[in-house]
Amino acid sequence: MSPNPFFPFFHPFFPNVPNVPTGATSLQDPECPSGCVPEEREQIRVIGGSPCLPQSQPWQALLYGPLRCGGVLLRPQWVLTAAHCVRRGLRVRLGEDDLTRREGSEQDRRVTQAVTHPSFDPGTLDNDVALLRLDRPVTFGRGVRALALPRSCAPAGTTCLLSGWGTVTTPQVNLPSRLICAYVQLLPDETCRRAYPQRITPSMVCAGVRNRRVDSCQGDSGGPLSCNGTLQGVVSWGLQTCALPGHPGVYTRICRFLTWIRDTMDRR
Repeated sequence: MSPNPFFPFFHPFFPNVPNVPTGATSLQDPECPSGCVPEEREQIRVIGGSPCLPQSQPWQALLYGPLRCGGVLLRPQWVLTAAHCVRRGLRVRLGEDDLTRREGSEQDRRVTQAVTHPSFDPGTLDNDVALLRLDRPVTFGRGVRALALPRSCAPAGTTCLLSGWGTVTTPQVNLPSRLICAYVQLLPDETCRRAYPQRITPSMVCAGVRNRRVDSCQGDSGGPLSCNGTLQGVVSWGLQTCALPGHPGVYTRICRFLTWIRDTMDRR
C-alpha cells in the first residue's frame, strides 16, 4: 500500500493520570432512540451521540491503565477488543456507566493473557482484533452480561449501536464521564473503499450516518458495534478529525473471525 497521511487514525487514548479511569465517552443519534437519554441538541455527544440508558450496554468493557480503550464481554472470563489496544498492565472494568461515581455494579479485573489475531498488521490495522483473558470470571447480573456473537455478517444498511467513552469533540479531545451511545448504519463495501482507497481489507467494515456527524473517535477503540443483538464490529480506525463527511469510521468485521474467537476461548 502506498503511503497516505490519513492513515491510520484511530489510536487508543493515553490519559494524563495512569491507572485511573476518569472521564470518557462515545456516541448517539439526535433523535435518540431507545438506547439513550434525550438531551438538548447542542449537548449531543460523540460526535453525534448521547448518554446511554444506565445498564443498557451490560457487555461494554472499559480498558484502562497505560491507555484507555473499549471492549466487549463475550464470556465471564473473556473480553474482545481491538488488537491495537493491547498493552502490558491493562485492567478491565465491567458494569461501568458514569466514571465519576461508584454505582455498585462495577467489577474490575486484571488481564492475565492477551491473544492478538496471528495475522494482525499494526501498520495497516488489518485483522485488528484481540481477546483478553481475565484473572477471574465476572459475575453476571446487574449491569454485566455478555453480548452474543453473530451467525453471519450483517448486510449493508443494517442499523447498529455504537458505544464507548471516547472523545465527544474533534479534533480536540474532550472525554465525558458517561457512557455514550449512537446509532449508525453499516455501509456498502464500495462506499468504504471509495472513502479510503487501497486501505480497506475484507476484515474491515465501515459504518456511519449520511448527512449527520455521527462517528466513533479517539478513546472508543475496541468498543462494540452491536447489530440486532449481536456483535458485528469493534472500533478500529478513522480520520484523526472524526465524523468528517465522506469518511466513515472503520470497524473490524467480527463475523470473519468467529472460528478464531471461539477456538481461542475454548482452548485456553
